[in-house]
Amino acid sequence: MEWKNLAPGLTRQRVVIEGTTEKIVEPEQIKSYLLELAKVTKMEVLKQPEAYSAHDIGYGGWIHWKSSGAAFYSYPTNPPLFTVDCYTCKPFDAKEAADFTKDYFNAIELVFQEVEV
Repeated sequence: MEWKNLAPGLTRQRVVIEGTTEKIVEPEQIKSYLLELAKVTKMEVLKQPEAYSAHDIGYGGWIHWKSSGAAFYSYPTNPPLFTVDCYTCKPFDAKEAADFTKDYFNAIELVFQEVEV
């Protein structure tokens, strides 16, 4: 089926941020980052972040915000890759979130893209 906006009165924003680092991002870093990202995007945290090991394929985590949330994944590539997917029903500054992420992880390279929803 062709995409159409089923709730045009509802604000929705989504951004994907990806970067590379010197060392893979591990669960404790993921949880700390997600809490700080909530502050930068001015989101209300409903549940403390979760993080886990996916063993040989990396790590993951997520945080639940009042207005949706964010997921985080890191991979043991060369160099290590991380990806963040924020989806919210409250507007936020995507560039500010990306700049914060680049600084937080001292990323070698970082890209971000807003996804039309």
